[in-house]
Amino acid sequence: MSQGPHKLTGAERRKHKRVEFKESILVHPVLESKSGNVYEVGESSLTVKSLDVSEGGLRVMLSEPVTTGKILKVHIQSPKSKMSDVYTKIAWANGALCGLQFIVLDESTRDFIRNYVEKSF
Repeated sequence: MSQGPHKLTGAERRKHKRVEFKESILVHPVLESKSGNVYEVGESSLTVKSLDVSEGGLRVMLSEPVTTGKILKVHIQSPKSKMSDVYTKIAWANGALCGLQFIVLDESTRDFIRNYVEKSF
């Protein structure tokens, strides 16, 4: 008897290992200019709580529901007190809970995240 296609769970779909990362992070919206050719970081910001992290992104709880596709500039604080700016895209959203996919981050921040994830396992 055929069971049909196997539906993948979230963990099975993930490309990267995900670990708890309950830190406060500062988020700025990135806005499209009036011409539509340039993006600018908005002046407003909010502090949100991250829930977990992987080499591919962060899961966070924002203060209000959001839609996918928006770009956000995120400030991540590493243990060595180095503040890193990372650009992310909202990959999925369920109300105010959302997944932020890294689209631009420097090598030292990528190394910090990779090491943090590996040490957590």
